[in-house]
Amino acid sequence: MLKIALVNPPQFTRYPQPPMGLAQLAAVLEEKGYPVIIVDANALNLQPEAVVPLVGNADIIGLTAMTPTINSAMATARHLKKARPDLPVVLGGAHATLLPEKTLLAAPEIDLIVRGEGEETLIEMLEALESNQALSEIQGISHRQNGKVVSNPLRSKTVDLDSLPFLAYHLLPRRKYKPHPPHGRALPFAAIITSRGCPYQCSYCSKPIFGKKFRAQSPERVVEELTYYQDKLGIKEFAFYDDVFTLDKKRAFAIAERMMQKGLSMHWTCETRVNLVDRELLCQLKRAGCYAIAYGIESGSQEILDTIDKNITLEQVEETINLNREVGLQTIGYFMIGSPGETPETIRQTIQFAKKLKLDFAQFAITTPFPGTKLHDLYLNGKKGDDIPWESFVYAGTGGGKAPVFESSRLGRDEIQCWARQAYREFYLRPSYPWQRIRQTRSFGDLKMNAKGLAMLLENIKK
Repeated sequence: MLKIALVNPPQFTRYPQPPMGLAQLAAVLEEKGYPVIIVDANALNLQPEAVVPLVGNADIIGLTAMTPTINSAMATARHLKKARPDLPVVLGGAHATLLPEKTLLAAPEIDLIVRGEGEETLIEMLEALESNQALSEIQGISHRQNGKVVSNPLRSKTVDLDSLPFLAYHLLPRRKYKPHPPHGRALPFAAIITSRGCPYQCSYCSKPIFGKKFRAQSPERVVEELTYYQDKLGIKEFAFYDDVFTLDKKRAFAIAERMMQKGLSMHWTCETRVNLVDRELLCQLKRAGCYAIAYGIESGSQEILDTIDKNITLEQVEETINLNREVGLQTIGYFMIGSPGETPETIRQTIQFAKKLKLDFAQFAITTPFPGTKLHDLYLNGKKGDDIPWESFVYAGTGGGKAPVFESSRLGRDEIQCWARQAYREFYLRPSYPWQRIRQTRSFGDLKMNAKGLAMLLENIKK
């Protein structure tokens, strides 16, 4: 059978995260009998050219890329093709799914693009390549044909999530992954996604891979996988990276119930919306080992929230954060600086709101118009910003490179950068915050996580 090497391109992040998409594809390939390896150049801190010797004698390369890593993926493909010109290189991920034709035209080193959910598409493509069959009938791919880029129709059905094998964490350099503060109360750490799709229509969010329809694994399937990772790999902390973990409250409650029934002893966190929890559910999650929940709050201005189609109110935010505090769960608030209609006054409202909420942690990202979003159509669309390199489309953080923010009559690029740093200063350096952290410290793991968080804060606020 064909030997496959799956490659995560370098991004050189301080806190590399496991490439769960590649880990899922690797598990599917193993299940079908294909020899497969994963080369995580990001976790291994490798330059693109250093990937070449690590793929060994692979017959096919599979690359993944988000928007910030697309140029890095292309550079990796160039080095692979230079070393082995006949080696087929396949690219998948959100960026290629959204812009397949543009990507193939820009990167002659890429032979094929897998669009959308790739589990079934990849297997069909490999079978066709092995038997020298035409690619024209394979749904969900883009390729070159007679000198032109051809995009076949998207796959008509979605993947049955309960049928998927567990992520192939055994193929990853697990010790290289560093949980992003405030995650990381206990190590080793792993991430897991148990659902796909989100029905909400936030203007800054793109859904090229999983779509708008929410689909989820059963509670039994979820806990079976958690148990496997804990028993076989010694994982002590998990982060559920589902977009809306509690969209189905009954399912989230049942996952926690089954975790307790199985006697799982682990720390974990999840992410959701402020309008998708209640006291009963929060208490249940805490009993099962959840210690923190991240909420997308985005702004302290109701006008901005309405503009970005968040479909929540400031009152809902306050009620939910207060409820978490009463239950004993830590809260992480995600905010954005520089959204459409933003002014110094609305940014000031956001900073004051974050402090008023007494969140345990806050992240102030610069609003980023990713391809496939309403914001991208509004800000870019061939009008301005075309000079911004893809690697600058990083959702969080204020340092390193030219952020894809756009000037208005009230705010310039430099001003937005300054406001983001100011938000971090005011939130974390206010006198009451250290005492708040001390009261929340429960273990040596908490102490180490706080130290990492301090280092990250100092980097974010430096000029």
